[in-house]
Amino acid sequence: MKIPGYKLISKLGQGGMASVYLALQESLDREVALKIMDPKMASDESFCDRFLKEGKIVAQLSSHPDIVTVYDIGRAGDYYYMAMEYIAGPNLKDRIYKGDNPKQPLLVIRQVASALQMAHSRGFIHRDVKPANILFKESGDAVLSDFGIAKAVQADTQLTAIGYAVGTPEYMSPEQAMGQAVDFRADLYCLGVVLYEMLAEKKPYVGQDPFSTALMHINNPVPRLPEKVGDLQPLIDRLMAKDREQRYQSAQEVIDAIDRYMGATRATAAVAEIPQATEAGKISSKKDSLPKSPKPLYLGIGFGLLLIGAGLAFAFRGQFLPATAPASMSSSEAPVPNSRPLSEDEQQTVARLLEAADAHMSIGRLKEPPGSNALETYRMVLELDPSNSTARQAIKTIESR
Repeated sequence: MKIPGYKLISKLGQGGMASVYLALQESLDREVALKIMDPKMASDESFCDRFLKEGKIVAQLSSHPDIVTVYDIGRAGDYYYMAMEYIAGPNLKDRIYKGDNPKQPLLVIRQVASALQMAHSRGFIHRDVKPANILFKESGDAVLSDFGIAKAVQADTQLTAIGYAVGTPEYMSPEQAMGQAVDFRADLYCLGVVLYEMLAEKKPYVGQDPFSTALMHINNPVPRLPEKVGDLQPLIDRLMAKDREQRYQSAQEVIDAIDRYMGATRATAAVAEIPQATEAGKISSKKDSLPKSPKPLYLGIGFGLLLIGAGLAFAFRGQFLPATAPASMSSSEAPVPNSRPLSEDEQQTVARLLEAADAHMSIGRLKEPPGSNALETYRMVLELDPSNSTARQAIKTIESR
């Protein structure tokens, strides 16, 4: 097998409709991942035409940092190929089951959701979102791969007749399993399956064969998460709802929900969910807007979940928190007040806030958008823990840029 302009080095993997090779793009002397369609597919002219046409459109998505870059697409005899960015790092499937499960699963899902949002806005449905298609760059950022082929599959390609399936049974939405028409929400269901697998370190449904697995997606209830990550159950419930009308209705809604969980959106998570002191001295909080969970959930890993015990600290923060630094003085330059010991709940809150701030840093949200960036989150750390050296140093670094 020869593809003009490319030298095949080694085989990286094989799927139902294509094989992927590490190859050298000779004109630019760079390594690429060369995806070559099974020549049996070449007998379906309409499929091949769509593959080439949609491959060119998919290349337009490559401007998104969380979508694998497509360099070239073409045909050599009966071989249709796509040259893509070669990412040497492990995929998410390898990481989950080889003791390297990402420490920030919500950040990974957020990046994939961002990739899906762009694809969906251009009219693309991925249809095969799964850990094996989520790769990691050296920076640690997640990248979604395998666009193009799945969207090109239509009922008239006769794929069913020759034994090809649309999607992977373990990550197949109920409507896919029932052979119904799918829309963008099928990708969101698959994203929920991936999140569950990251959190539970096992697949939600595993039958004795692909058919029984597909039936489980249709009939079995949404599985429960382990108790240690049970606060994320409402997110799983919404993503994996059997009725797509009950799921998030767009990838952007998923991103917004994750931001609230991570305590990144101050207006909707921090302010709305901070317990407020009533006249009687009791603590109350606004009702959670996420689906009901068997146990109470307060939005925002960085805020609501941990602030119940520290609610009075926020409700009456003026009694013991330091005064805000003057406008002319940055948070990192303000004098460090005498520190008081933090309660266990406050220590946990600080840890969660730092995690949320680090997540913002990793995706470049240093000062923008307002209410959802690293700088504001680090400043919130200092409100609780004025002497926190990590937050002070991070603020100094951000403000110097």
